Amino acid sequence: MRPVILALALALVAPDFSTSKTYVYKYEALLLGGLPNEGLARAGVKIVSKVLISGIAQNTYLLQLSNPEILQYSGNWPKDQFTPAQKLTEALSAQLRTPIKFEYTNGVRCSPSLWDCRSQRLQRFPLLLYHYH
Repeated sequence: MRPVILALALALVAPDFSTSKTYVYKYEALLLGGLPNEGLARAGVKIVSKVLISGIAQNTYLLQLSNPEILQYSGNWPKDQFTPAQKLTEALSAQLRTPIKFEYTNGVRCSPSLWDCRSQRLQRFPLLLYHYH
């Protein structure tokens, strides 16, 4: 999931990062299962967060999520609403906030370093969704 966040965040950012600035973006990801027809049952999650990108050296940056919130969906699409998944948010919050250090040169991202993100919880994220209803 973290490489997806990094790729999406960088797709929105202009190639010239300043090491003296922190760039703040709104990030929202939606993962739904089920048929996409209106009125049919669907289940899924939405992750809402701010993404902070800061320069730490020339061509080296840090990407970090701020205030991540996970919402769950279970119902008829699109009538029902997403509801907060407190237990899942609490269980994954520290890991979702783990910074990613990466290099960015001439519009090309390279050498991402995922600090402490190889936990079993994030590797098994889809399975956890069923345990925290």
